[in-house]
Amino acid sequence: YEKIIPIGENSLNSSLIMILTILLSNLIGYLRHRIAHNIPAIWDLHELHHSSTKMTIFSLARNAPLEDILTTPLLIPLSAFSGLLLNQYLSQGFVTPLVIYIIYESLDIIFTTVGHSSFKLIYPRPFRYFLMSPSLHWIHHSNNPEHYNCNFSNTLTVWDRFFGTFRDESHLNNIKDYGINDSEYNRVHPIYAATMLPIIKLKRRLNKSI
Repeated sequence: YEKIIPIGENSLNSSLIMILTILLSNLIGYLRHRIAHNIPAIWDLHELHHSSTKMTIFSLARNAPLEDILTTPLLIPLSAFSGLLLNQYLSQGFVTPLVIYIIYESLDIIFTTVGHSSFKLIYPRPFRYFLMSPSLHWIHHSNNPEHYNCNFSNTLTVWDRFFGTFRDESHLNNIKDYGINDSEYNRVHPIYAATMLPIIKLKRRLNKSI
């Protein structure tokens, strides 16, 4: 793998490479999330996450294991590459890339945790111009049609801004409610909803396409 790892000539050079890797990783996460909303078969699984009618910290774990099995492999290559970069640069004595990576991962944890809670957290300027405030994820979960298909990214706003899917803090006032109206996932037992129903919905979808 050392043949494909960019050589960190100095701390600045290695830090820029780490930032680029983080941006690419965030792009893959953005695309993975957007695929989950725009490919019907994957949306049938992702709908479970959006079926919650309230924003609580428990909504974070409201996912179908089958969805993770199908979509998580998209993240593995760059995640592994980031680890290899850190190993290489630390062996060269460059600590700054590790600090950058830890800061990014910490912000990601804050975003995913607080962004699914009822605690309103909006970053101050100028950080909100490039960091996705946790409460902006409320807009993503809003059942207001004006908020559909927006704010797909975690942590960084760059890709939502680039692809025109970003909605800023002014839209928080237009949230009427959360979740999917009359979702099938809310009409069955939670364990059944997380395990069997995604498989059944996926089978239905595949049968329709045959």
